[in-house]
Amino acid sequence: MENTNENNRSQYDTTLKDLFEHLPQTLLRILSGSQAIESLSVEFASTRKWLPDLVFRMEDGSILHLELQSASEGMSWRMLIYYALIRQRYPDSDLVQKVLYVGLESWDPRTTIAEKDLFFRYEVVDIRTIDCQELLASPLLEENILAILCRMDRQTETIRELLYRISELPTKARADALTKLFVLSRLRRLEKIIQKEAEEMALTFNVMDNDVLRPLFMKAQMESKQEGRQEGRQEGRQEGRQEEAASMLLKLMRRKFGQTPDWVIEKVRSANLELIETWSDNFVFANSVDEVFAS
Repeated sequence: MENTNENNRSQYDTTLKDLFEHLPQTLLRILSGSQAIESLSVEFASTRKWLPDLVFRMEDGSILHLELQSASEGMSWRMLIYYALIRQRYPDSDLVQKVLYVGLESWDPRTTIAEKDLFFRYEVVDIRTIDCQELLASPLLEENILAILCRMDRQTETIRELLYRISELPTKARADALTKLFVLSRLRRLEKIIQKEAEEMALTFNVMDNDVLRPLFMKAQMESKQEGRQEGRQEGRQEGRQEEAASMLLKLMRRKFGQTPDWVIEKVRSANLELIETWSDNFVFANSVDEVFAS
């Protein structure tokens, strides 16, 4: 798997945090052995905003700080900073810190800081150590969707079970749940299987009508076509894919932001395919034209 860039991480983080809005009691019990009684909104003011992913007050009175991580990168000092800030906010409560790793690549993180006058440790849990059936057994749909990231002994059957549950939802809720499932499935390279099984189940859901999924699926299609190209015609077909991707991105931007300035059209049409794909990822959660082109 290629290294997850900042734009992809933003997509995954947004989807994951949305799923955690309803207290995922089954997952929290697996991670901590306890149930949450409330989710705490915690933000720390400074020259840099420090905003932990998730903080819960548990039924035993302790505080659980949970960071969601989709990339294999260092976390130790950030976790130490969060520890100090949260303990200052809740000095009378025990604090437990865990990183829930949802990425595809294997990760053997450094979870300890050991210096002359400082010792600090936290725990990393790879979500693949959790049996997906435990989350599928939850009555909470959000936890069912998170099962796509867990250990699956029967991949196709699990995906079909998820799609069956989603198919019973009202139209708007079904589209929202499928969007979340599709986004997270990219962390396991399962998006094509999700699409295939959804089509075979005749779910009334069109990826191309969804503003979030359309650019993601178009990118997946382009990548699939790219793999099957013959090397002898690589250059000409690359140009064709670039033009197709540029036209699609400009069309989506017109729909979302209105009239497209000439400089935007020129910038997109003169860019290479890799850059256009990066901008297409940015577009998913962009609120302005400038955010599409943000590095």
